Amino acid sequence: MFAEELKQLFFPFLEEVNFLFSRIFNKGVPISNEMTIFIFAVCIALLFIFIFSMWFLLRRKSRNEKDLEQTSSKIKKKSLEHLKKERDKELDLRIKEEKKLQESKQATQLEKAQQREKVIQDQIASLEEQKQSIQVLHRDLTDAQIPPEKLGQSDPLLDRLRDGVDKTRKHILNNLSDAVLGKKEINDEVLDDLEEVLISSDIGPETTQRILEAITKKVERDELNNPQVLQSEIEQEIQRIMSKKYQVPGTSDRKPLILLFVGVNGVGKTTSIGKIAAQYRQQGKKVLMGAGDTFRAAAIEQLAEWSKRADCDIVQKNAGTDPSAVIFESVQKGIDDDYDVVICDTAGRLHTKKNLMEELKKMVRVIRKLIPDAPHEVLLVLDATTGQNAIFQT
Repeated sequence: MFAEELKQLFFPFLEEVNFLFSRIFNKGVPISNEMTIFIFAVCIALLFIFIFSMWFLLRRKSRNEKDLEQTSSKIKKKSLEHLKKERDKELDLRIKEEKKLQESKQATQLEKAQQREKVIQDQIASLEEQKQSIQVLHRDLTDAQIPPEKLGQSDPLLDRLRDGVDKTRKHILNNLSDAVLGKKEINDEVLDDLEEVLISSDIGPETTQRILEAITKKVERDELNNPQVLQSEIEQEIQRIMSKKYQVPGTSDRKPLILLFVGVNGVGKTTSIGKIAAQYRQQGKKVLMGAGDTFRAAAIEQLAEWSKRADCDIVQKNAGTDPSAVIFESVQKGIDDDYDVVICDTAGRLHTKKNLMEELKKMVRVIRKLIPDAPHEVLLVLDATTGQNAIFQT
């Protein structure tokens, strides 16, 4: 049924196509059905070939466009990277140039500062020379004004001591006068200047703070308001500080009296022991020395010589012996033989050396095994030229 319908549709269509092809290709003469079908198939094939060719051309065109876009994007990316590198190079060059400029400016400023400092130092040196010449002239004039009889009666030791502290005394007084010169009241500015004067005069920060606190309290209580009397107030406060009395233990309270000498190298511990031992012997005391300095060469022999001069006994061991053992034996002998004073020598040590300070603590522990409250006096021997570092040693 379906085949018959298909034939009914196909044959009329074939006749129409045959009629069309006969008019086009054969001048109206009818063409056979086989030729018609062949021509029709060829036309359809050509049509498909045309469609495929168009599709292929369009596809190739789109691919070319995509390749072109990709190529252009790569070119753009490369160009951007190249531009970025160029900019980075320019920035690096600018940074280097700026750094060079800054270094050159700093070098120029440093050179100028050094030149200014040199000029200032030259001026200071010339001023110091002028000051020294003025002081020499002043001293010569002062000596010329002193009567001959007073020169003959003066004590050389006191004169040397007075001359030694004269410069410091004048320095403090001149600076104090400059600090309060032209001031009508005692305010924070005057106190700041006063603090600077005291510290620069090597009074020490703690003592300076104590003096300032005393003056500030008087200012707050309206007991002091005239800057011109600051000098006398400072003198009174220093006298109060220096007039403090310390109780010195005697042999009557403690027997034996244990003295431990400490200090840095070369300050005179062994010599001071010899002098103090001699003083106790002059008082009729029975004195024993302990040669605890087993480290320094000839320290034991030096103390033995001092014991002979002071006419007292000594406990000594070979060099390199544990100093705590020497100290222990000295204290034990002082207890057993009923000595009045036991003086213990120690090796010189810096307060910053932890192991040596621990060794000193060990000596104290050894002494306290025999006498719990000993040593009764720990005497720190200092050099007179040490200055403020003596406080840190203490």
